[in-house]
Order: sequence, then structure tokens, then C-alpha cells
Amino acid sequence: MPQHNPYPVPEEPGVFIPVEVKGWQDGYDAGISSPPNTPPTPSVRNPDYMDAWEEGAASGHADGRTEGWRWAYFGGGSRPDPRGAGGPYEPQNSGEGGQEHSEVFTQSWPCVGERPLLVVLARFAPGQRGGDGLTGRLLARACTDKGVTRLYLPVSLHPSEAPQDRTGDPLTDAGYWHGTVQESLDEAAPEAIEHVTVRVVRFAALLRYEPTAEHDFFDLLPVNGQLPSNRLS
Repeated sequence: MPQHNPYPVPEEPGVFIPVEVKGWQDGYDAGISSPPNTPPTPSVRNPDYMDAWEEGAASGHADGRTEGWRWAYFGGGSRPDPRGAGGPYEPQNSGEGGQEHSEVFTQSWPCVGERPLLVVLARFAPGQRGGDGLTGRLLARACTDKGVTRLYLPVSLHPSEAPQDRTGDPLTDAGYWHGTVQESLDEAAPEAIEHVTVRVVRFAALLRYEPTAEHDFFDLLPVNGQLPSNRLS
């Protein structure tokens, strides 16, 4: 089982969130996505953030070895290099079957990152404010409250030119197109498939989210298993 953020989050509204919450979560995401070694701690002004980041990175690296590595796809991370740090990082069977479009989404890549989950949270639970290391837990709680076990978001896999003016949408501002959050693969699939076939864009996928406590975990299910070649090296 994945290790969890040890820093408590105040439940009272309006209470300041300790910087250690974000520090640990950021470090964990980096640690589980960058084998074979634990990543170096970034130099920032807040020593409490740095200490928590270092703890989180160690936990993420340990989970990468035992639970499997994850790709920080939308965070600028390269495909994990597992040499000397466990088994190979390869696509898995998506487990999606028996649906109209399931044959298009047979592969899944385990990924990690807050940026796309901020988009999912904003659209699935309007009014919830992510960030500060809270995005994963808020999204998981919203899914539990609504009785939802999976969410899907159509996304592009290759960024285009980012808009000149900031939109406030973390994926759009990074140059990635995305569609609408849906609760089933068949509801979300047409947007991803259309992005490839109609717009003549080769690479799109479904982002699949399943609640995993506070973690920023998700899977990418590429259309027809196709990823940009520069992401596979």
C-alpha cells in the first residue's frame, strides 16, 4: 500500500494549511516518478517545506520500488528510467472491456501529477479549491461523497503553443487541450477519438482517475496505444 502524507490537515474552515502538507506531497510525486535514485531536494526559502519535501521524496521513491513507478507526464517529467531500481516501466492492460470504445483504449500508463487533477477537480466539484497539497484528497472525497468510482478526462498528449493570456486552467495554460470530465469511458471516448481523427492530431488519451486517498495518481489510456515518439525514449 502507498505511504501517506503524515502531516495533518486542519478541518476547520479558513485555517492556514501547513506548508509541510504541500512539501511532502510534492516530494512524494517527484520520488515516485524519477528512478533510479531519490531526487535532490529543491532549494527554497522555507526550510519546513524543504524538510517535508525530502521526507516525501524518500517515501515516493520507496513506493516506486515496491508499488511501481509513475510518469509525471504533464509535469515535464521524462518516462521513468527503471535501470537499477526495480522492474521495467511499461504500459499495462487498461482493464477496460465490454464497452463500445474499449478496443481503442487497451493500454494504460500509470502516471502522477497535480496539474491534470486540478482540472478534474474544478469540473467535477466546482467550488473546491485545490493546491497546497490538497488536490488529491479533495478529489477523492468528492468522488466518495457522490458515489463515483472513476472519472475520465479526454486530453492531448503533445502540447501546442500555450495561450498568451493566462486562462487559469492548468492544462490549457501549459498548451494541452482537454475535453469534458465524464463518469464512464464510453461517455468520454468520443471527444478523445475526435481530437485525433477530426483535428488530425495524432496523440490523445483518456485520463482515468480512481480515488487513492490524497495521492495525485491517474492512468493515461492513449487512443490506439499511440504516444509521441519523443516520450518513449
